[in-house]
Amino acid sequence: MLSAQQTAAARNFFGRVQSGVSRLQSSVHQQLSYQLDVVSSSAAAVVAAAAAGANFPSTTQSFSGDVVVSSSGATLKSLFVTSDFMLSEVDGVSLTVASFLSARELFSLQLVNHAWRAFVATHRERLYGELLPSVFDTIVPSPSAFASFMLSYRFELMRELLHTRAIEPTFAALETYCTTTESANHGFIAMFCDIVEFTDPRVARFVAFKRHHALSVVLAATPAHVDAFRKRSGYTRPIAFVPVHNPHWPEFDLPQIHVPGFLGYANDFVRMAPGYESLRATVVKSILRDLMIFDTSAHAAAYGASIGRQPFAAVLDEAVANPALHMTFSSPLRRQLGALPIAERIRVLQERIEAVE
Repeated sequence: MLSAQQTAAARNFFGRVQSGVSRLQSSVHQQLSYQLDVVSSSAAAVVAAAAAGANFPSTTQSFSGDVVVSSSGATLKSLFVTSDFMLSEVDGVSLTVASFLSARELFSLQLVNHAWRAFVATHRERLYGELLPSVFDTIVPSPSAFASFMLSYRFELMRELLHTRAIEPTFAALETYCTTTESANHGFIAMFCDIVEFTDPRVARFVAFKRHHALSVVLAATPAHVDAFRKRSGYTRPIAFVPVHNPHWPEFDLPQIHVPGFLGYANDFVRMAPGYESLRATVVKSILRDLMIFDTSAHAAAYGASIGRQPFAAVLDEAVANPALHMTFSSPLRRQLGALPIAERIRVLQERIEAVE
């Protein structure tokens, strides 16, 4: 509970925010649109933002993780600036409010004026430490929360760049075909890797290794659309297609299993990318089939011994058999770049990586 003094300070704080909204909203949104939403913005702008203590936008789904970051606990008592928007006498309320902001919102806060930029810079370690587990599914450790944030961001960009390069030949061929064919007639929907996400990043990683060849499967509306592509396209490499309009999707139930170490079926962890929810019960279930998820190899082996055969399973403690397999399932970062041509995606990812470095 806030004390009476803190409550009054909070009212004062939010009153000042409200009074400044009409003056600031247009300019802040304009700057954010330019710096964050336009993916072709210059790398130099990203470097400048990072140097000023600015946050990058949230781009990946999170998982629950513990990050311990020390904080100075400094409280901003009084800060007067020559701006129409003044920050004063907030007695820690502003830090409480800021701790609930996303990376994108913190970035916009710093664009308000020098006072807020200084405020975020002062509390950077605490704010970045709290953001880490909510922004990234894989956290790269570092003594500094800010450094860990930037390293984790770079890791995410590199992972997506490797994936994009892996699918580039096939995707570019499909792009060329679609741009020369009426949108209502080309019949291509998506790659399988772009319609599926997972609630647990560990499961996503090992399912991707186990069903690696399925990630590049291309979903088409009908077999006729596939035939038209094969006749008209000059692409000679093999592509696996799955027609979505299929009245004979296999129907099967996944039996309930209660054994040590069994975490569920891969399909239990699926979260569909927006717009593709209707394909979960048909396409996704048929491709993932009865793929089981075990926590350890020992538990998977014990279950296999009990049924007399090796189970069709992904095991979370297995070593990566082939680290050259770079394709991954969908992510918010990929969806953010999804409207760009494949060559432009690669360029943008490379620029962002260079900016972080």
